[in-house]
Amino acid sequence: MSRYNSPMPTLTERLQLNLRPLRLLLGTALSLLFLWLAFRGTPVGQIVDAFTEADYRFVALALTLVFLSPFVRAVRWKLLYHPNHAGLRIPRLAGILLIGQMLNIVVPARAGEIARVYFMGRSEDRSRALTLGTIAIEKWLDILMVLILLLFMPAVVALPAWFQDSRVGLAAFAGAFFGAAIVVSCGKSQLMSLVDRLARFLPAEWQERVRRGVGLALSSLDVLRSPRVGLQLQLWSFAVLSLSVLVNYFTFRALGIDLSLTAALFLLAVLQVGVAVPSAPGKLGVFHYLCILALGFFGVERGTALGYSFLLYAIVFLPPVVLGALSLSWQTARPESLLDTVCSSSSPRV
Repeated sequence: MSRYNSPMPTLTERLQLNLRPLRLLLGTALSLLFLWLAFRGTPVGQIVDAFTEADYRFVALALTLVFLSPFVRAVRWKLLYHPNHAGLRIPRLAGILLIGQMLNIVVPARAGEIARVYFMGRSEDRSRALTLGTIAIEKWLDILMVLILLLFMPAVVALPAWFQDSRVGLAAFAGAFFGAAIVVSCGKSQLMSLVDRLARFLPAEWQERVRRGVGLALSSLDVLRSPRVGLQLQLWSFAVLSLSVLVNYFTFRALGIDLSLTAALFLLAVLQVGVAVPSAPGKLGVFHYLCILALGFFGVERGTALGYSFLLYAIVFLPPVVLGALSLSWQTARPESLLDTVCSSSSPRV
């Protein structure tokens, strides 16, 4: 289709195109601010020392867990398609997860989630609406596991006052999502009746698509009604969380930082809460400052914490970028066409 015959962008698409540069500019400014805060009063040489003096046996252990994590997440993601999960292959799901992680790191606006929806429809013939539902539940499970452990953490160590509000916010979000999910799941037939009535006001060609899309999205909540599958999801979510905590802990050991698993869990919680802060792609600056803030609570000297933040950043971010790029090149012969689609799409089609 020529550019003269191409359809005009909708108002929403025009707004997103106009706001994207502003969002990227704001995120970059905040990243630079946090980088300045992280480096303020800290010699750059301490970062070099962190890499040269690290015990790379523990770095290798941490990297092994980072490589293992996508496969553990893939097992859980497969369960989220229950009872229609037969035929889904763990290696392929892990590859799609790595593509999503890579794009979330290098492209702003959570492009990785759109890529996961795209590839599950393209290579696994799964509904886009259903896949979006599984991704939403997956995010909730991650938050729920961190919240559960944070609720018990005060019995081991007193949490700083500045983190209490974040913990309350996590609890409110997890509780609200769970309550809404149960209500919607139990009242799915009534909700679909409401959708049917509202769909009558739409153009004829959209009515069936809307009904089908909403129905498939709601079907992703059915896993919450199965005690057996729900227990499995909790166990695999705990495994995902444990891998992340151990990566933080082994990186402590690599730099000779004498902190416990409790500190590693607290650092993970701080970093997960901090991802909501707008920043440049890769959370550059925000990630490092949050590491300094969290480790400072346990008495770690600022220069050591800064060196730790860069080592952990390399361990956590570089493998998904490399493996995600390899997976993307394997999934499609023209990755640049997908990236253009991901960066310009406002939402996936049903």
